[in-house]
Amino acid sequence: MGRCEGYYRVENRRCDRDGEVHVQAADGETYAVCGYHAREAWTGNVARWNGETGIRRSAPTGLVPARPAAA
Repeated sequence: MGRCEGYYRVENRRCDRDGEVHVQAADGETYAVCGYHAREAWTGNVARWNGETGIRRSAPTGLVPARPAAA
């Protein structure tokens, strides 16, 4: 799946983990993120990156929290 597209805003850097799941962001796009960023959906940020580098090619955007499953 490739590298996690998670973004650490405080540290201004890209996540170093492997992407494990796809999640939706506020911009409507789907991003590959690691388990940590998938769990941090309320406060997590993602961005598009230039290949495997730490250079962003899009502004960071917030993740959309997963909705609880209907019972």
